[in-house]
Amino acid sequence: MVVELLRHVNGLVADFAADYGEVDIVGRRVDCEPDAYDALLKTFDTFGVVGGAGCRVRDADGRVLLARYEGADGWVDPGDSRHPGESYRECAERATREATGIEACVDDIAQVHLLYMDDWTDRDPVPNPYVSFEATPVDGELRAGDGVAELQWVETTPDDLLYEELAELSLSE
Repeated sequence: MVVELLRHVNGLVADFAADYGEVDIVGRRVDCEPDAYDALLKTFDTFGVVGGAGCRVRDADGRVLLARYEGADGWVDPGDSRHPGESYRECAERATREATGIEACVDDIAQVHLLYMDDWTDRDPVPNPYVSFEATPVDGELRAGDGVAELQWVETTPDDLLYEELAELSLSE
């Protein structure tokens, strides 16, 4: 099962590289409980679905839309887990609409995050990809969806700073 999941993720990265050219890949290990590890493998085995996606929505002024989800620390791109039969791009567009009320048009890929879920057993970490797309708002009114505590536009330009620093920037305002 782990080998199949690794092949799936490798294929995903290869497909994005073919579609978008150079792909920025961010990898890190994430500590999880054995039940969460098992649930990830079961979801992949049952539905062939793993990971999630979101949109880095940037308006005409260069501001980035960030969401703070209930029960979570920090600010992130609006996003969600994939549903069966849903592409990463479809997931990003749906998740953004549901979380923010904004219809977003995907322009490009921003990053592929390879989150390696690692429990305290001796099992190998398993990848759980999250794809972040660059997008522009095209319609809708900003409103926090279910599970979203707060939304905010943060002023920045694409080359101003590392995206990971946006959370710190937004919390200081």
